[in-house]
Amino acid sequence: MSTARSAFTFGRDFTKAGSGLPFIEPGQRVPVPYPEHARLVEEARQAAYQQGIEEGRQMQANHEQIRIANGLDAINARLEIATIEMRRLEETARSEALAFAMLFARKIAGRLIETAPVGAIEATARAIFNDLRGSPHVAVRVAPDLVDPCKERLMGLLKENGIESRLFVFPDPEIALGDCRIEWSDGGIVRDRNRLENLVETSAKMLFPDAGDDN
Repeated sequence: MSTARSAFTFGRDFTKAGSGLPFIEPGQRVPVPYPEHARLVEEARQAAYQQGIEEGRQMQANHEQIRIANGLDAINARLEIATIEMRRLEETARSEALAFAMLFARKIAGRLIETAPVGAIEATARAIFNDLRGSPHVAVRVAPDLVDPCKERLMGLLKENGIESRLFVFPDPEIALGDCRIEWSDGGIVRDRNRLENLVETSAKMLFPDAGDDN
């Protein structure tokens, strides 16, 4: 009997499961028609092209996000610098404004005292008129040059306000021009320009603690 390969497969059992085609031996490469091959290649190319586009878009989006994030960081850094500078300028302006106000107040107060020293003493006396009512006497100490004008003016004020206290005005070389010390039976008051200025400056520093650092 010849051992040549038979072209017939009458002896093959087609009911058994197999991975190959009936006329293809297992393990052999199945030939693909050229049109099908071309179609598969084109699909693979399109898929690769689309994937490349998507990856490119994603890379571009990531790059844009990084660029935007860097830009925002730079803007925030500049805003922080600008804020610090604005605060510094604000503090400087506040300090200069406070210093100018204090200097202006001292100049004006000093000028008023030089031109009308009795006026400051009069204002102090007016503030205690209610306390003086019923007091038998009032003693006022002022700078020596102001004894007579103060006595004349304060006596007139007492009469105008119905206060019958007996007035004594004494010279005191240690009291500055425009300052005074007023004493009565139940109390006393002192007007000290230097002390007033210190109190004003202390109050200003309490309200604006950073404004006077450069002074």
